Amino acid sequence: MNTTRRSALIGLSGALTLSACSRGSSPGAATRRDVVVAGSPAALLVWAVARERLAGWPRKPAGTTLAALPALAADLPELGALVGGDRAANLEAIAALKPRLIIDYGDIDAEHQALAQRLKARLGVDWRLIDGTLTRIPEAIREAGALLESGRSADTLADLAAGVLERWRAAPPGPSFYYARGVDGLETGFRGALATEVLEGARWTNVAEGARDIGRVTREQVAAWDPEVLVTLDPEFAQAIRGDPAWRWRRDGQRRRLLLLPDRPFGWVDRPPSVNRLLGCAWLADSKGSALTLGALSRRIYGMAPVEIAQPQWIL
Repeated sequence: MNTTRRSALIGLSGALTLSACSRGSSPGAATRRDVVVAGSPAALLVWAVARERLAGWPRKPAGTTLAALPALAADLPELGALVGGDRAANLEAIAALKPRLIIDYGDIDAEHQALAQRLKARLGVDWRLIDGTLTRIPEAIREAGALLESGRSADTLADLAAGVLERWRAAPPGPSFYYARGVDGLETGFRGALATEVLEGARWTNVAEGARDIGRVTREQVAAWDPEVLVTLDPEFAQAIRGDPAWRWRRDGQRRRLLLLPDRPFGWVDRPPSVNRLLGCAWLADSKGSALTLGALSRRIYGMAPVEIAQPQWIL
């Protein structure tokens, strides 16, 4: 996984407020929110497995995201991230919370294992680094379930995830695509990037070549790659290019298809690279018959009612 991790500082106020609230809560409340997460991928994993144990968000979701989640999501404070690109945490503030456990979810290479050991030693808190590989999501859910004492519920979600991934890997080959990120669509995930893994794993062909991970390109490059489909999570971008011939017409004179994937409460292919990606996998495995699976996944991952699920849109 080619993600970049960094650290900065935030103030103590959010963490100290949480500590004070815990002391004034009912018996047992102080031990429920006893797990700190290292970054956004881990936050979503813990939210899916045992959300009552989550001490706070590395970066609090936007209001539109919170509106699509149970009320607990809005009640949790922003603590900052210990790793990753989110606003970084103050280590002293995290230590003051006296968490029982810190969970990270993502890269498990030597560099990140060493980082985990350094932070564990500095904070004096048990730190667990869980493999964030897309195809190992079922194992990650089971591991988190065991750590957070929610084994039966976690096992049910893990079984569901395993079935989704099995069907996703067996999906027939899809079209060539360009993944348009950002307000202008000119940021993309190059072939093999974490950001496009959900699409590539379903045997859609990523036309973006020549670099690694995520980067900027030009409209001329997109035209030269000539993808069959433009994929985006940004409804404003999709609307802006709806009738734009530079984006919508292929070299052979055919109109290029435009696919808008949901990004609320979280993206179906990345943002963040966590268990939310299972929804993209489920839809790619069976775009016409995935409604029940998407409903089950959304209820278990987010706590959402199935009727609230946004659906992908093919835009004419």
